[in-house]
Amino acid sequence: MTRAARRAQIAAAALRVLARDGHARLTARKVAAEAGLALGHITYNFAGMDEVLAEAYRLASNDLRAATEAALSAAGGPQDRLRAFLRAGFSDRFLAPDHLRLRLDLWAAAQWHPQIAATERALYAAYRAALLDLLPGGPEPARDRVADTVMAALDGLWADYARRQDAAALERGLQGCEDLIRLSLAPAESGGHAAAPGPSPR
Repeated sequence: MTRAARRAQIAAAALRVLARDGHARLTARKVAAEAGLALGHITYNFAGMDEVLAEAYRLASNDLRAATEAALSAAGGPQDRLRAFLRAGFSDRFLAPDHLRLRLDLWAAAQWHPQIAATERALYAAYRAALLDLLPGGPEPARDRVADTVMAALDGLWADYARRQDAAALERGLQGCEDLIRLSLAPAESGGHAAAPGPSPR
């Protein structure tokens, strides 16, 4: 097995331990046992558990990205692609309790571990860039504001669903994201933003 494959094997085991036991109970020994490896494999392939968690974060993000790309490839026009992007991370698979706890634990770990935080920022930036590519045209400041608001809303919807398990509220929130995009960026004739007024006649 190549070193890259071994690192992926260990990161996948770390994700399973996180989903089952939570971040507070994560240990190198548990990860090694979950992977079916001797503890030395972790210390040989990673500088420490922060690096294991950073790699696990990337692995989880790759899973979401693959699901998003599959949803986009099956979508039709621009509006369908945007809707598919917004909903890709809210399938039953990603709303399972163990995955929700995993996501919240990784967010929490990023607050205390610089290496994990750097990984989280890079992944967030890539996801935001993908969203920007799907937004309708409009003034750049407006598109940036909408992207930031939608990103925050999506994170909030994950956290809220983890707390309340309210599928109807989740759907209303996703529809709200679509409405925000349409009303903020769509042409005025379709019910979106109005054009900036010209100079007053003299």
